[in-house]
Amino acid sequence: MDNENGFFGRLGTRLTLAAMVLFTACAAAPAAAAEKITMWSHWADEQNKKDFVMEAVKRFKDKNPGFDVEVVWYQKPQLITALTTSFQAGSGPDIFYLEPAITGAFPPFVDNGFMYDIGKQVDALIEPWAYPFAKKGNMTYLLPLEAYMPVLYYNKDIFKRAGVTLPADGKVDTDAFKDIVAKTKAAGVTPFSAGTMDRDWAGSLVTESVLLRFIGQDKWQNIPTGKTAWTDPDVVAGLKYIEDLVKAGAYSQGVSSIKLGESHGLFFGGKYAMFPMRTFFGGRAFVPVEKGGMAPDFPLGIMDFPVVKGGKANDLTYMQVGGSYGVSAKSKNPAKAAELIALMGTPDMAAMWMDKVKGQTGVKADATAANDPYFKMLGDATKGLKPLPGPMELGMDSSYRDVFYKTSTALVAGHMNADAMVKQMEEARAKVKK
Repeated sequence: MDNENGFFGRLGTRLTLAAMVLFTACAAAPAAAAEKITMWSHWADEQNKKDFVMEAVKRFKDKNPGFDVEVVWYQKPQLITALTTSFQAGSGPDIFYLEPAITGAFPPFVDNGFMYDIGKQVDALIEPWAYPFAKKGNMTYLLPLEAYMPVLYYNKDIFKRAGVTLPADGKVDTDAFKDIVAKTKAAGVTPFSAGTMDRDWAGSLVTESVLLRFIGQDKWQNIPTGKTAWTDPDVVAGLKYIEDLVKAGAYSQGVSSIKLGESHGLFFGGKYAMFPMRTFFGGRAFVPVEKGGMAPDFPLGIMDFPVVKGGKANDLTYMQVGGSYGVSAKSKNPAKAAELIALMGTPDMAAMWMDKVKGQTGVKADATAANDPYFKMLGDATKGLKPLPGPMELGMDSSYRDVFYKTSTALVAGHMNADAMVKQMEEARAKVKK
């Protein structure tokens, strides 16, 4: 009895208390902190694209419970500023939105050594035509998620009201297209919706497509290098044609004060007959009306840009890779970050992109996605067209490209005529190393 209640009893009590203290200490110890992947992305106001990205994030977290993912949304100009500043400071996100280096739309992140090679994770997912946009040398630096081409969206009801009837194949020549502009203007609506205030490229979209048809493939592809002169008669004829459209009232007088997002809303609201836009149109169009989208019963039509009588490029358009994702070379978990990006490029996710975002893509998608009514309409409008890598400013020196953007915007806004644009572009061309 003494032994039970004496030394051994007291020892047992002490051991029990010690065990309890140890257990309590273990229970109170915080769980190991999860690793974090950070992502900075454009598309702050495009809900369908945000939903797509967040689905990929969910799938990654389900496969990797030891990782958390933080996504920060930006508008593109603010994103570029934030990335540039952070990289120069030796920091930045693991994953970030970017566009192909060959278009010059983003700072030279690849050349500056800021990119991690994600080829091991994504090369098998990429469509062959998109490789030039995703690679530099042997490095794959982005997943070419978004792809697009330029088309003319139009309001079928406005066309009918204005007495516009398209031929069965939807193709019209430059004279017939002038007539469409005149008729829709006479019907009391502005022919073209456009927003050039916050997107430098928006004013050049019609210029690029019209010039291709007027000057042909070789001259068009030689503009970025400076080999094609702006005084070339075919180039001048194309710019004069755009000037004629502007004089006919194709654009609103306030086009230079309209933002890109607003130009979508103006078209959806039935105030404009046509909307020259790249096919990432779907990212803003196919969302609920209360979030700025197009009404489900909107009378949407799609047509090609006008063809030139006797032209050599009437069967050509351009195809481009747009919004994509890459991994920072400074990431602490680059392989895991690349794994997350690769999830966006699986065939079922690519099909989801087409279905939900209504956008084209540079990765291999489930073929059933092309059966969507919108993509059937798009396919009919672009049937027989051969896409060139583009757009026209592909690989342009940045200062040369800036002059092109500014003069194109001034031309469509009516602030500059074709002759003045030719003069300024020739001055810029003289500075390009050929």
